[in-house]
Amino acid sequence: MTLPTHARTVIIGGGVIGCSVAYHLAREGRKDIVVLERSKLTSGTTWHAAGLVRRLRPSATLTKLINYSIDLYGELERETGQATGWTQTGSLTLATNQDRLTNIKRQVSLGRAFGLEAEVVDATRAKDLWPLIEVDDVIGAVWSPSDGRVNPSDVALALSKGARARGVQIFEDTRVTGLQKKSGRISAVEVGDHVIEADEVVIACGLWSREVAAMAGAHMPLYACEHFYILTKPLPEVQALGKGVHLPTLNDQDAFLYARDDVEGLLVGSFEPHAKGLPLEKLPADFSFDLLDEDWDHFMPMMENALRRIPALERAEVRMLLNGPESFTLDSQFILGESPEVPGLFLMGGMNSTGIALAGGAGKALAEWIIAGEPTIELNEADIRRFSPEMNVLGALEARIPEVLGRHYDNPFPGRTMETARGQRRSPIHAGLVAAGAQFEARGGWERAVHFGGEAAHLPLTFGVPAWRDQVGQEVEACRSGAAILDQSAFGKIMVQGPDACAFLNRLCAAQMDIPEGRIAYTQILNARGGVESDLTVQRHWPETYLMIVGANETVRVMQRMRDTRTNYRAEFSDVTSGYAILGLAGAKAREVLQVTTNTPVPELKRFRFAPVEIGLARGWAGRLSFTGEEGYELYIPAEMAMAAHEALVAAGASHAGLYASGSLRIESGFRAFGHELTPGTTPLEAGLGVFCAMGTGFVGEDALQDHKPKRRIVSILFDDPAAIPLHDEPIYFDGNVVGQITSAAWSYRFGRSVALGLINAPLDLLETQDVVDGFEAEIACTGFAAKASLKPAKVAFA
Repeated sequence: MTLPTHARTVIIGGGVIGCSVAYHLAREGRKDIVVLERSKLTSGTTWHAAGLVRRLRPSATLTKLINYSIDLYGELERETGQATGWTQTGSLTLATNQDRLTNIKRQVSLGRAFGLEAEVVDATRAKDLWPLIEVDDVIGAVWSPSDGRVNPSDVALALSKGARARGVQIFEDTRVTGLQKKSGRISAVEVGDHVIEADEVVIACGLWSREVAAMAGAHMPLYACEHFYILTKPLPEVQALGKGVHLPTLNDQDAFLYARDDVEGLLVGSFEPHAKGLPLEKLPADFSFDLLDEDWDHFMPMMENALRRIPALERAEVRMLLNGPESFTLDSQFILGESPEVPGLFLMGGMNSTGIALAGGAGKALAEWIIAGEPTIELNEADIRRFSPEMNVLGALEARIPEVLGRHYDNPFPGRTMETARGQRRSPIHAGLVAAGAQFEARGGWERAVHFGGEAAHLPLTFGVPAWRDQVGQEVEACRSGAAILDQSAFGKIMVQGPDACAFLNRLCAAQMDIPEGRIAYTQILNARGGVESDLTVQRHWPETYLMIVGANETVRVMQRMRDTRTNYRAEFSDVTSGYAILGLAGAKAREVLQVTTNTPVPELKRFRFAPVEIGLARGWAGRLSFTGEEGYELYIPAEMAMAAHEALVAAGASHAGLYASGSLRIESGFRAFGHELTPGTTPLEAGLGVFCAMGTGFVGEDALQDHKPKRRIVSILFDDPAAIPLHDEPIYFDGNVVGQITSAAWSYRFGRSVALGLINAPLDLLETQDVVDGFEAEIACTGFAAKASLKPAKVAFA
């Protein structure tokens, strides 16, 4: 078979991910697809993966993708005749402390939102399910009977066979040496001197994906680590199970271990706390079906944990210590989507040791994205656009990625943050926040102040009442009755200019931008399906000049949307995020404090107006709005003057508040947030924001909203019991049926109980006719908590 000179789609990588994308594209009717593999199919990472597939996951997106994968792997053998090795063994996850038990119970509750059944069991039952384990320290476990495992190489081969049957051409021993672009868009793939022109290119080459993406000038921040597991020779205890009988997959996350039976012996692997990063230059150029050197000194602490949990290992003869490299990302979520820098270039990788479980669902999701031109399901947590180019710094990857692997089994406590690669992006007033006692979390590369009690008010982390509750209560009160500084400098700022700036923004945004100078408009950017791609405010400074203020992690997403929409408009736009600080000043005394900083009169502003203002030695402008829902301003100040403004505000009596305080107030006020209530799969009408959509004006997504009667709505929720502490994604019940999930939650200092926002599909008729509807229940870690709901903001509905 000869390499073609043109293909509609070229997929680089013949592992399970590349084969899945090819299979799903072909299954959807796509023709002229080529897969290029530098070695042989399944080489690289796929062949040595452990093949574990667990349905219960900490998020709705991951759960949906993996459930699809499991269903697919069961069907592939019937379709292709190629076995996948799918075996439904169930899985058993142990807990040796209360926090772990709470965490795995939370996953059980999340699973119930999708009809997944799992059972919380005691140590005796755990021992029955896995007779080889010691359970003297086990306080509980979760048994998931529908989980299982596959043979990773066989899955990839089955996918490739199904793809070939639909006309996909697959070329092995074919190394890509370069990528070409025309007018900024991907246009061709180079294989030595041979060039394959392509309409679109998919990079799915595992460890090497970052370097291949760089050939086109695209950013794909992932990095490799060494990953270890042992294989033993046959054990009598395993042989005694009988032929064809398997143990469940075992997860002992407190000991950093996973295990399963393997060829009458055992496979025991780990996510060790002190992981080893792997610079790719250490790998030979022809690294394929190869392994790294054994490192028993490194693995021995994990081996000791394994011997403690599975005493039979003391009698086992180790067949090998497998050390195979895998790729991980900065935030432990995989990468998927179209490169925001290079249109037509699609990226998928950094699977964080869940590639086999995710391959089916994620491959289908990317194939649908390629065909539709945008995501067809919720993929925010995996979307490549969450990473700005600034985050693709090799030094940050080298520092952070080993920690990501090492904390793979950490409990996802509220307030948990990574410790490495910190301080990459700091607010212009960072030093002032440090002096005020800020406790920071790393979010999107930025250091964000979450509260001002320091570490003493932050630890220990827990799923229960957090250490910072009283501290945040003080900050909430300051935002209401005083004047509190909220650093919002991480928000994106995009300047739009040109003769067609207004017309361009009218097409891009759901609200109209024919507003007077000095006005601020709140709006959303929608996709063609009417889903929310971003919510933002837009300021009109001059007839042809606007400033967009977008969420802290939305700049890349919005800039891509703008590039896709700008065709034929005489308008230019640029990211000016680093040029300005944004200081929120919230509270009843905000204007009074602001006036103390200056001898010039603070302008009397109506809501959603802005005007120039002087703050101490600084000059900027003030907007009359606040994301807290309280009285206040947003102050926009050139970055180099921000510290001067901050010092003046503090001297005038302003205090500080962090993200936890603003989040509590936001939820009480019913304000929606992108990534929570607002997503690409949620319409403004479902979110209760239809009033901000200028129907009949031709904005992107308007057609999808015509005659759209929402079957889901965002509601405010107030819990009856102060012991209820929801976090995110908990299932919501009404009349015994799952009707939705929580999208945001926080402690309400106004009500002395948790308050939340949730997306539900029933009972909409009651909610539309009654201010408050009782009878709801949310399940938190397998316990139901009664609640009431309203379409109105909590602070109005439940007052």
